[in-house]
Amino acid sequence: MRTKFCLSVACGIALCISAGSVARADLLVTSRIRYYSTNYSNGNRIILRFDDRTGALINQFGYDTESFAGMTVGPDERIYVTSNIIGWGDVYRFTRNGKFLGGFDTHTPTGGTATYLIQPGNLTFGPDGNCYVIGSGSLFGPDRGLILRYDGVTRAFNDYFVTNAGAPGDLAFGREGHLYIADAKLGIVRYNGKTGEFMDTFVSAGSAGVSGYFGFIFGPDGNLYVRSHDSNAVVRFDGNSGAFLDYFVAPGSGGLKSPGGLAFGPDGNLYVSSSDTDRILRYDGHTGAFLDVFATDAAMTNPANLVFTPPLPQLQIKHAGDTVEISWPNSSSAPNWTLAKQRSLDATNEWTVLTNTPLLEGTNYVVTDQRDGIPAFYRLEQH
Repeated sequence: MRTKFCLSVACGIALCISAGSVARADLLVTSRIRYYSTNYSNGNRIILRFDDRTGALINQFGYDTESFAGMTVGPDERIYVTSNIIGWGDVYRFTRNGKFLGGFDTHTPTGGTATYLIQPGNLTFGPDGNCYVIGSGSLFGPDRGLILRYDGVTRAFNDYFVTNAGAPGDLAFGREGHLYIADAKLGIVRYNGKTGEFMDTFVSAGSAGVSGYFGFIFGPDGNLYVRSHDSNAVVRFDGNSGAFLDYFVAPGSGGLKSPGGLAFGPDGNLYVSSSDTDRILRYDGHTGAFLDVFATDAAMTNPANLVFTPPLPQLQIKHAGDTVEISWPNSSSAPNWTLAKQRSLDATNEWTVLTNTPLLEGTNYVVTDQRDGIPAFYRLEQH
């Protein structure tokens, strides 16, 4: 498995070179396994990780599942996915490079009654830092949608935030803090973000692109972008009023067929998974015009959810006498990163972890290392 890291080099002379001026943020895609040489226990689903600049496949990973129904990035910059095995659900947690970190407590006795995550769907984190997951009230009977809330730190079940969510297919919190749910019967419905109480139908079913199987995201402009299976398009609605604006991505543009996921990338463009053609398509983030086929791979079948990982923090190197100061922005949690050192980039050489505790100085975490006149490479790795 290739490890994702930020790399800088410090030399014995007064020279500092940083590996790349643009912070990296990879694209994660949930997909079926086409070839079963890579078999994740009893499941046939994987998560593919693509380079956000080139579209090249970096690695693939997964864990015991039949289906990854949803995927998001948490406040801790970990990857969270919902797993479905014969209708019973779990929430799995991974590092950005695919290391499995365990799951949520989704089978918890509460008040003498067992609480389970059943028929899991997509998930998201709310303004309160907690995790909200689409579930169902029945394994085999008539569907009754639920939104389950889990503690964002302990990952324990909190409560049923919405007890009658209709037929939920997607969810997201808006800028004002309310919860929006894609209901296959009603349209896009809005719930109070603090109490879970029904507020209104924001976009009615039957509006352009809002029927049958659909999902949505909020764009950087605050508007609502809806992926429509019926029209093979991406439809845009006003983020304040819910009014129809336009077909942002025209029906079938770029060969789009059965859009399965949406995400705006670090470059500001819109990425859409074309499930029936096994491709990730890229569109201009301002005009919706088709740009290119961003990614395709033999391992990718029926791609669905799309998530960009947060950009890697950039390392900065500063010489101070016989020491070297290595720093990175404090927007990233220090305990989630390990700073390592190597004398050359030869594949046979091992990285040595610096055990110095990062110190918070202003807006940066800083680690001090000895400078001995021999070139040294440093990398920051999430663990």
